[in-house]
Amino acid sequence: MKYIANPVEVDAFKIFGIDIKIGDPNIYLLLENGEKVIATPEMTSRYIPKLNDYWVIQSDGYVYLNPKDVFERKYRKAVAYLESYKN
Repeated sequence: MKYIANPVEVDAFKIFGIDIKIGDPNIYLLLENGEKVIATPEMTSRYIPKLNDYWVIQSDGYVYLNPKDVFERKYRKAVAYLESYKN
């Protein structure tokens, strides 16, 4: 059976800095908006973020990391999306 995901609106920020500390399971990230956030081991169990990947926050509050190529293939800026339906 096929499924289609509901449209989801997210806030997303490129990762501009990464700090990994020896003995600390967390990864400390600097986002493009200047915010410092922590990627927990649960967030990085299958994927370690790189510079220019994305920190993504869904409208329901769920936060996750997304590789740049995957994110940019799936999402586009809301303004561009809305403009494409005006014509």
